[in-house]
Amino acid sequence: MIEEVYSNKIKAYSETLLFQKKKLNQIMWGRVIAFLSILLIVGLAITYSKSEALWGIIVPILVFGFLVKKNATEQDKYKLLENLLLLNEQEQASLNGNYSSFGEGKQFSNSDHAFSHDLDLFGKKSLFQFLNRTSSPFSEEILANYLAEFEVYNEEIKNRQLAAEELSKKLDWRQLLRAKGLLYPVHNKNLDSLFDWKKEEIPFFENQNLWKSISWLVPGIMIAGIILTSLSIISASVFIFLLALPFSILGKKLKTINKQANKLSVHLDVLTQQQELTSLIEQENFESEILQQLQSNLKSDNTTASYEISKLARIGQQLDNRSNALFAIVMNALFLWDLQYLFQLKNWLNDNENKIEGWFNTVHKFEAISSFANFNYNHPTYSLPILSDKTVLKAKDLGHPLLPSNTRVTSDFDLHDLNQFTIITGANMAGKSTFLRAVGINLVLATVGAKVCSSSFTFRPTPLFSSMRTSDSLSENESYFYSELKRLQMIVEKLKSGEKLFVILDEILKGTNSKDKAEGSKKFVSQLIKHPVAGIIATHDLSLCSLSDEYPSNIKNQYFDVELENDELVFDYKLKEGICSNMNAAYLMKKMGITE
Repeated sequence: MIEEVYSNKIKAYSETLLFQKKKLNQIMWGRVIAFLSILLIVGLAITYSKSEALWGIIVPILVFGFLVKKNATEQDKYKLLENLLLLNEQEQASLNGNYSSFGEGKQFSNSDHAFSHDLDLFGKKSLFQFLNRTSSPFSEEILANYLAEFEVYNEEIKNRQLAAEELSKKLDWRQLLRAKGLLYPVHNKNLDSLFDWKKEEIPFFENQNLWKSISWLVPGIMIAGIILTSLSIISASVFIFLLALPFSILGKKLKTINKQANKLSVHLDVLTQQQELTSLIEQENFESEILQQLQSNLKSDNTTASYEISKLARIGQQLDNRSNALFAIVMNALFLWDLQYLFQLKNWLNDNENKIEGWFNTVHKFEAISSFANFNYNHPTYSLPILSDKTVLKAKDLGHPLLPSNTRVTSDFDLHDLNQFTIITGANMAGKSTFLRAVGINLVLATVGAKVCSSSFTFRPTPLFSSMRTSDSLSENESYFYSELKRLQMIVEKLKSGEKLFVILDEILKGTNSKDKAEGSKKFVSQLIKHPVAGIIATHDLSLCSLSDEYPSNIKNQYFDVELENDELVFDYKLKEGICSNMNAAYLMKKMGITE
């Protein structure tokens, strides 16, 4: 069982964390002992006037330095293990219906979108939150685009399926990708300045040979000055005069140095994150076309993205050292430190200025596909959709994936061809709207390459459009009814332009009187079937069902039933053939004391 896999991982990572904590404690005590040894040797040398004893501090100093570096490495391992433990705890919670630890994607909500608002793609307890296993807002944006941009090409969907299925089998690798990404939080970062960074921003070093000569000559002069001054061959005043040389060279370029150093400093965490993730992707073996193609974006004959990003991060770290005033003065006086690394930055941009955005997007796409792979792994009983050139949709045991499996009720459904509609009737709370959303969400999952909540699912990718949650707008002086009309107008305009559509409609023209609604709904559906469109219409208006007599090859009726048992309403939430005859509004009003 999947839950057992996560439980075992939680246990294993908990035990490893305890071991790692002991290791860190040992390193801490080793540093304390090394430091005390240094103090003891110095104290003894002073007490007994034995200056030669000071040579003894070399070993504890080296040990102390080694342990400081070792501690930093082991701390990184500890944080990574903490993240891996957290990920498995989150997955275990998600299997029990708790997705609160994952980003909900509310920022991607759009009430004007063709279907995302109606189908709860974004926001709290949404499909996005259900799927999201990314580690940065940039990957979340890619994931949102996958969900909102309904893919219609069979070959692309098939390739996505292969990629998601391949990654679903790489559980440890997927978790390591996200755990490493979470080590370096990059929320609310604007990467435009990084992606648009051009070498022209550094208007120096056009003459490479001249600069290389200066970069060797000036440090040589300064080091020679120090040696000659210490040997009293030249006076201190002459050496001070020599200091004017490096600072005069730096002074003219200080504004550019500050600007470029600040830009790199802002993005150091992003660069560190991307270096870790690109390295992980580069080292893995992939078989599916999409994953291989994405991986190839990170490699070339001479270098890799991880190596180049690490170079840029290293340049940034060295320039960041200038924040220490003493370091900046000494190192710039002796070695033209800032210019040395500004020169490296210029050369880096010469080679890579047009590649950065592509590298980052590759990582973000991997995280999005990994989210779909995680969904596939967590739902082994779900099926992989079968693509068709004819059948619009044929599903067996179709259910809503966001509902708990122990309460979910599934139904079979099929639409053989375009120009066909299913009109669904049923009592209040019988399951009509939930079923409509189940169809829509599973179609979205199918197009991104993920599994669907169905034992079998065959479909023809057809652009999706829905009208289920129209609302009025006071700011635009727009009534509820007019908002719905505009929504329906968009469908007609798309069809007139030659588009094929799969539409999901919940209660057409619910903003007008019943007679007007019945007449208008019939005319609208009669208009729809003249075009290459298929879909589902849920309604309480039983008169709309008469269209199946007028268009028997285009329209069929199905319904959700309700029964009255022991003075209580009983719903089975199963889709049946025919027209609903049991309605419940009057009974519910009486039950709640609204009417007598």
